[in-house]
Amino acid sequence: MMQKNPLKKCIFLLGLIFLIGVSGLIMGFIDSNRNYERSLAHIRFLQNSHDDMHDRLLALAEESMRNERRYARMDFLEYQNSVFQKKFPDFTEIVKITFDRSKTFGFKPNLILAVMQVESAFNPLALSAAGAYGLMQIHYAVWKNEFKIDKSRIFDIAYNIELGLRILKQYYDLSDGDIKRALFLYNNGYKYNNTGYIAKVSNSIYNQEIDSPQRVGVSQ
Repeated sequence: MMQKNPLKKCIFLLGLIFLIGVSGLIMGFIDSNRNYERSLAHIRFLQNSHDDMHDRLLALAEESMRNERRYARMDFLEYQNSVFQKKFPDFTEIVKITFDRSKTFGFKPNLILAVMQVESAFNPLALSAAGAYGLMQIHYAVWKNEFKIDKSRIFDIAYNIELGLRILKQYYDLSDGDIKRALFLYNNGYKYNNTGYIAKVSNSIYNQEIDSPQRVGVSQ
C-alpha cells in the first residue's frame, strides 16, 4: 500500500497540473477574446470617427467653395455698383432710396421702380401737362395741402419718392389692401379710367419677379 501511494500522488498531481493548464488556456482564450472585442470596438470607433471627420471635411470644403463664390459675387457687385455710380449717379441714388424707403411703407422696391418707369421713365425733372412732378409724378394741386408739400423740393429725388410712397400707401389703405385698386387710383385718381396702367406696371422689366398683378409689390 505504501508503494502505491506515490503513484497515486503522482497521478493526482499530473491531473491537477493538467486541470490548471486547461484552466489557464481557457482563461487565456477568454481574455484574448475580450481583448479582441475591445480592439474591434476601438477599430469601429476609429472608423466611425474617420467617417464623421471625412463628412465634416467635405461639408467644410463645400461651405468654403460657396463662400468663395459669394465673396467673388460681392466683389463684382461692389465693382459694378461703383461703375454704375459714376455712369448713372442719379439712377444709383434712385435705386438706393427706393430700396430703403419702399420696405418702410410695406411695398417691394420692384413695384416702386416699375411705377417710376411708367410714370416718368426715371426722369427726376419730369413734368406733365396735368401738373404732375418728378419721378413719381406727384400732382401738386391735389396733394399740396394734405401733405403740406414744399414745392421748392418737389423735384428732389428722395422727397419725391417719399411723397409718392405716402400717396400710394394712402390709396392702398383706402382700398383695403387691394394693390390693383391702389395702383389704379394712384394713376387715375377718381376721375379717369386708364385700365392699361396696371398692366404696364406689372409688365415692367423692374417688376418681373412678381407672378401676377394681385401680388405686385406688396410686402408680405
